Amino acid sequence: MFSDPQSVTYSTVAKSLAAISRGPEASVYRLDDSGVVYQLLLQHQFKARRRIVARLQRDSYSADPLVPANNVLASMTATLTIDFPNVGLTAADAKLLGEALVDWLSDSNLLKLANGET
Repeated sequence: MFSDPQSVTYSTVAKSLAAISRGPEASVYRLDDSGVVYQLLLQHQFKARRRIVARLQRDSYSADPLVPANNVLASMTATLTIDFPNVGLTAADAKLLGEALVDWLSDSNLLKLANGET
């Protein structure tokens, strides 16, 4: 099990997310930072295939462009999923593939992808 709390950095500011749910296959960490909510889900499934998931979600409210007096929820999520078979590939192989993807997601490649380039 991961330590409590977990730290993530958003826009150069470290955020400390406390555990709000812990179980054998998933844990959830959360921070309500003055109305901006950060939530980190760490999950695994070891069934016919192995799947590991790390998902970070950020929720905030902003003025509705059509009715400025109203606020609307603005939510975004970043997810890393690694799926691999029970036989033929190891957790170490999955780690190498995950590292390769994270390394490729440099600042410039990630911005290109977020702007719709393929």
